Amino acid sequence: MTDIATFAYLPLAALVLGTLAGFVAARWLGLRALLWLIGLTSVVALVLIAMLAGVGTGEEEQAFGPFVWLTGGVLPILFAEIMGGVVGRSLAVRSGQ
Repeated sequence: MTDIATFAYLPLAALVLGTLAGFVAARWLGLRALLWLIGLTSVVALVLIAMLAGVGTGEEEQAFGPFVWLTGGVLPILFAEIMGGVVGRSLAVRSGQ
């Protein structure tokens, strides 16, 4: 993660992958799969938050990695899974599945 492009493209890639995952889970796998996907992503976010909470005074450099993955990866994926899930469920209801 030494390249600046990683920081620029990580949230974009997370949004795209989260949208696709949420859409597929809601459209073809069902609501239960979507809720599991959102729940597992939330658990990962909570683990990263706990890691950030455990950083002590003078150890701020150790917080950089979890902070980048939380704000640039996990939270955009969680948001996109929810939005993709809404679209996927809407299309599943319209098609009668």
